Amino acid sequence: MDFWHLSDCSMGWKGNDWESKSGRFLDDPTFDWAVCYWFDSAANYILARTFLINNGHSFYESYDALIGSQILLTNYDAHNMAVSA
Repeated sequence: MDFWHLSDCSMGWKGNDWESKSGRFLDDPTFDWAVCYWFDSAANYILARTFLINNGHSFYESYDALIGSQILLTNYDAHNMAVSA
């Protein structure tokens, strides 16, 4: 599956100063995940979440209220098809 094609945007999370923007995310996500993926499509979000579950990848679900998108935080780096530390 081309996981990264499901998301509308992805960015490095850990070490990229997302803490200063924490108010825009619901549920107070932690900032130790490697990557954040944004999803505008509910179907794509469900497919991506299912992929992570079926392949044993840890993740955290939240919502970016600033742009109105569901997000998945994970250590799965779809661009490199690897799990980051």
